[in-house]
Amino acid sequence: AVVYRRGPAKLRYNSPPIVSCGMALGLARFEQVLSEEAERYLGQSVARVEQGGTYNCRKMARFKLVSEHSYANAIDIRSITLKSGRKLSVLATFGRTDAEPKRPEASFWRSVTHRLYDEGAFSVVITPFFDGLHKDHIHLDQARYRVDGSRPGS
Repeated sequence: AVVYRRGPAKLRYNSPPIVSCGMALGLARFEQVLSEEAERYLGQSVARVEQGGTYNCRKMARFKLVSEHSYANAIDIRSITLKSGRKLSVLATFGRTDAEPKRPEASFWRSVTHRLYDEGAFSVVITPFFDGLHKDHIHLDQARYRVDGSRPGS
């Protein structure tokens, strides 16, 4: 495991993530995608990311498998803070999961997560579309299997 201090976008984290080398590479891509989509949908850059945990030995809540968090191979993203100081939490700004996004913040989160999965930055991308356990964060990991939880009906 490594401590991820700074990536290409120079974003600050609420605490430096402890991740596997593969996750560190994924986080570098995450920062690039996050920055591009923030400019596109919100007209400004991201300054900070609040992560809710990386390395933590535990089982998955819904399955009888060991969580990728146990291998420092996962991260939970709770919110971002824009350069203006405005904070966008997943809980407050992801938008309704049963309708098309009406606000640019919801479009931003959806575009970020679609790109992270579609471009292969992470093999697992889970959002509030997946289940109620993920209503307040986005789970990203590098499991040996693929799960696209970034879209309705996933």
